[in-house]
Amino acid sequence: MSGTLLSGPDRSATAGDANEQTRLGINRDQDLFRVRMEIEVNGNVNLLQDPLVRNSKKRMLPIEAKLALDYEERYLRPAGATADSEIIAAERHFHEATGTSRISRNDQEITLRHSVGDVIARRDELPETIYSNDDYLTHEEMDLLRTPIASTAIDALVPDQMMRAGEKVTLLSSDLASFFNLSAIASSDVQVELVAANAAEAKLQLRGKMHGSVSGVPTELKVVGKLTLDRKAGAVTWAAVAVHETREIGNAEPGFDVTATIRMVRKPLPSVQTLPQAPQRIAFDEPPPASRLLVTMASDHVGVEGLMDRRWRVMKDLPGEAVLRMIENDRSIAQLNLKPLPRLVEGKQLSLEQFQSNVEKTLGDRFGELIGSSEGMTEGGLRMLHVVVGGRVEGVPIQWIMMHLSDDSRRRVLATWTMDGQSVPLLAGSDTQLAASLRLTGDTGNTGQSDPDSGKNDKNLELSAAESGDEVESGAAVAELLSPSDVKSR
Repeated sequence: MSGTLLSGPDRSATAGDANEQTRLGINRDQDLFRVRMEIEVNGNVNLLQDPLVRNSKKRMLPIEAKLALDYEERYLRPAGATADSEIIAAERHFHEATGTSRISRNDQEITLRHSVGDVIARRDELPETIYSNDDYLTHEEMDLLRTPIASTAIDALVPDQMMRAGEKVTLLSSDLASFFNLSAIASSDVQVELVAANAAEAKLQLRGKMHGSVSGVPTELKVVGKLTLDRKAGAVTWAAVAVHETREIGNAEPGFDVTATIRMVRKPLPSVQTLPQAPQRIAFDEPPPASRLLVTMASDHVGVEGLMDRRWRVMKDLPGEAVLRMIENDRSIAQLNLKPLPRLVEGKQLSLEQFQSNVEKTLGDRFGELIGSSEGMTEGGLRMLHVVVGGRVEGVPIQWIMMHLSDDSRRRVLATWTMDGQSVPLLAGSDTQLAASLRLTGDTGNTGQSDPDSGKNDKNLELSAAESGDEVESGAAVAELLSPSDVKSR
């Protein structure tokens, strides 16, 4: 990494006598900042050729990206917390959040919508959980806002002790994990060095290597950075950090071999500018509210839109089918296949009995037992046929949930959830959540496939989920389409 990437403002600072010691103090009562962060990324993204097939061939695509974030940030503390307590929540108002990228030869852009310009960042667990109380974020927006370094945690990198110029201090893994938004650090040799100090400011340098993980995916980071501490304000007000990250391919995201250069300007504020006067109230003794952790899912190819648990990621979205997987800590829990179906003949409806029969014929010798079936109307006014089946694939217990959803204009879609028996409780109502919010948005069902009313084994109902329980549990699942924010080093 070139040192020219980290050239900062030309600020004079003298080390003074080599034996002179300086105490680097942080104002822990300061909890309001204006932050500007600019990120440049260059390198390669590593993908599986088929994200649904474990151990499929890999492909490498060159990437370039630029992102800009400008926000006002206020720290939120639980009752009884002291100024020395770790910051585990913050509210942010974004004045700007944009990204552009070139992945291979494809240019992409993303801009945060105004409806989600105010967010909460919970840092109880890392990487931080970001949500809005006003609207639902998309996965692309969440990735855009999840920065490779955390402004909230930068002051913790300043040693709270007497130091001489040239002296180095090894940083705690917990402080590094918080700053770099890592779930865990297995080993680290990162040190911070006092380069020079005067009465107004102190300059520090960061350097070293870390082995850690992000949501269960191993990663290695080599970092070098410069920080400027405003000694009067008691806060880091400028930083430039270069991160070379080599991250393995995960079940939910691609792998990386990239260098990210991050420049940050951070200004303490005496009072709020755009945030509400009253801080957001957070239930710190509870996890982030599940009702705010949904994401908007849409497929133009299938012609559907709805809300889903954010653990669901789109793996493929092609004409005729969209495939999603629920990923938690890099473990594939379940798979969802969405297929458009031909319009029904006017005046006809698929009965629950016909649907059950077609499901049984499709599963063949994998069919074990009918666990349950029902029909009714969704909250969005769709007619729903719902069948739950248990069976086995190569001796592994598997459960299928199949829904046939149709509207008054005879548009239809088939939703099939597949999971092993042990993962059923982890689905946590994702099927009913999607059904309740689902809207049919397009006319994509004229595929020329057979009409299920024929009573024959309908190819429309053929399961496209994994053929073995092991594949359902741990098959690789990497997003086919990358947003600009995906190419950040986090």
